[in-house]
This record gives sequence, structure tokens and C-alpha cells, in this order.
Amino acid sequence: MSVSLTVDLLDSALYADGNPYEVWRAMREAGPVHHQVAKSGARHWAVVGHEAGKQVLTDWRVFTSTRGTTLRESDNSAPYPGAGKMPVLTDPPRHTELRRAVAPLFTPRAVEKLGALGREVAGALLADLRERGGGDFVTDVAARFPLAVQAEILGIAPDDIPLVLDATGRSADETGDGATGHHDVMAYYLKALGTRRGDAGRDLVGTLLQARTAGLPLSDEEIVLTCDNIVVAATQTAQHAASGALLALLEHPDAWRALRAGRVDPDCAIDELLRFTAPATHVMRTAVCDTELAGTAIRAGDAVAVWIPSANRDGSVFADPDELVLDRRPNPHLSLGAGMHFCLGGPMVRVLLRALLEDLIGAGTSLALANPPVRKSGAVANGLRSLPVTVVPA
Repeated sequence: MSVSLTVDLLDSALYADGNPYEVWRAMREAGPVHHQVAKSGARHWAVVGHEAGKQVLTDWRVFTSTRGTTLRESDNSAPYPGAGKMPVLTDPPRHTELRRAVAPLFTPRAVEKLGALGREVAGALLADLRERGGGDFVTDVAARFPLAVQAEILGIAPDDIPLVLDATGRSADETGDGATGHHDVMAYYLKALGTRRGDAGRDLVGTLLQARTAGLPLSDEEIVLTCDNIVVAATQTAQHAASGALLALLEHPDAWRALRAGRVDPDCAIDELLRFTAPATHVMRTAVCDTELAGTAIRAGDAVAVWIPSANRDGSVFADPDELVLDRRPNPHLSLGAGMHFCLGGPMVRVLLRALLEDLIGAGTSLALANPPVRKSGAVANGLRSLPVTVVPA
């Protein structure tokens, strides 16, 4: 297959039928770093190799998160809303402070406790799906599951779950509705903050208020922005990971049978499913000084984007990179980030995936594709809009 290396990686048409793996493969063969110019004229360096990608994600002193983490069609050097005020858009020492402030919500003990609830919720959602003979796995299970499990620690009242679920879903919309989704999430937490003065509870708002009481300089704006950051990430990452994992298994029946038969360690399989599907399509950083990356000169102020699915299929790191190998070890994928910005909820994503897989593995029936899936068409999130499934004999 002949591929033009001048392709615009921000062109949504590239993602309508899935990620452009052939494009990324051709780019990797030519080199790990490429200069990109979008149709709008916005420029960035596209990092498609694993080693260079990991360097960008881990070296925060050279590649900052404070100027945005996703590419824009316009000027990537323009001021970014919320910069320096929420975990995803900060570097140390501020990032370390904000991360430490919310860490009590994600301790191993807290994650283990939510794992038990995850199994209960997964069982109920999948039982309902089976009772109806099938449905849309994205809307019926994957979208509802993460928030249903994490609502209590995120400070979301049961009656408010549909409202927040709708807002977080819209926040990930790359067609123009994303800002309104974030606005509604922040409005929800601003209202919650107004009723919680002095209340150091054990949910997200209470934990942040407790950190402020303990001496961490933390404005109301920073609390609300941090809540938005964590809630959107907690729901969207797990949703895309769950739906992508099921589709990968349905499209690889031999691997699915091996997993159901107990021939593969589920935890090992989860890492491979994360590598193979990669919930985020790209992550951007900005160079803060002139530097060199894989032999390429990068200037201060340049936008540098790591294309995660491409890095995850770098043949210099992964044998048979385009194959789903559920017992792959080692598996240094970048799906949950790396270094200082490794996904705070990464252990939670794994626990939620395990809960779903355990129910699917132990069920007396199985699932099959009812119709072709509908993918998100964009360069930010690697997810599905719809995954129609039907119930079949195991």
C-alpha cells in the first residue's frame, strides 16, 4: 500500500473506519518524528515511534503540559483554558501537589473496594443486556459502567448520574459540543462546592477541600477545574477501553476462546487489550526550549504530539505489533501515559476492565457483533459511538 507522508493526521476522515495504522506504519518506517501542517496551517511534530514518544511523555522539563494536551485546528501556541490550574495541564511542582491532593481517592485499598462494586455493577448491566437478547454495548454498558461504579467517590448523587453522564459524554465530542459538556460538568461541581464549605468528606470535592484546609493553596476555580479533569478522564478513558476491548475480542475469536478457557492471565490480557486499542489517539506537549528528538531539531514553542496507537505498534519494541497477543510480556504500552503524567486512574481502569471480563468469561452465554460498530471520527479519542451486540450460545 502506497501512503503519502504528507497526510494530515488531524483529518477526521482518516479515523472514520478505524485508526490509520498503514499511515503510521509508513511514517515509522521513514522515521519516528515528522513535521505536520494541518489544513488550517497549524503545525506540529508528529511522534509515531515508541522511544521518542516515551521521551516526550516523561521529560516534562523539556516538553510541558501547561500549554495544552490536545492539538487544535488553529494556533497550537495560543493560551489554553485552565492551563496551570488542573492536573492534566500542570507540571511539577504544581502537578505533584494536585496529584497528591486527590491521591487518597485512588489508594490500592480504595481501588480494591471499587473493584467489588464494579463486579456488582457489571453483573447487573450485562444481565440486563442478556435478558434483552443484546443491545448497544457502548450506550447500555460501557458508557454507564464507569460512572455507576465511581459516582460515590466522585461526589455525584445517584439522581444526578444521568446529568453528569450526558455532560461527560458531550465533553469528549470533537465536533464542537465539547466545551458545553465541560461547562456543565464544572457548573455541577461549582454548585456542589457552594454547599460543601468546611465539609472534608471522602469524595472528590471533600478531598480537595481537606487538602486546602491542610495548607495547599487551592482556589475554587482550581477545585472545579480539577474535578472536571478527573471526572471526564475517569469516565471517558474507561468507556473507550471497555468498548474497544470487547470489539477486539469479538474480532479475534481465538484469543477470546483462550481467555474464556482460562489459558490466559486476565491481567496480562488487559494490558494487551489496552495496548491494542489505546483509548487516546494522541497526547500533545509543547517544547519549552530548543532540543533534539530522535535526531530532529525541535524549537522552543513547537507543538509535539505523540500518536499513542502508533507508538504501541512500533515493531522495534513489540513483536508482531499488529497482532492481539493476550499473553504478551513485557508490554510497555503507552495507552495510560508514562512518567509524571501516568494516568492517575490507571489502576481503576484495569479493575473496571477486569470486572467486565470476569462477568463475560463466567457467563453461560457469549456476545457477537449484531451490526458493524460505529467509530468516533476524530484525532483525540480512540473510541466507539456504537457497538451493537447480540447474545449467542457460549
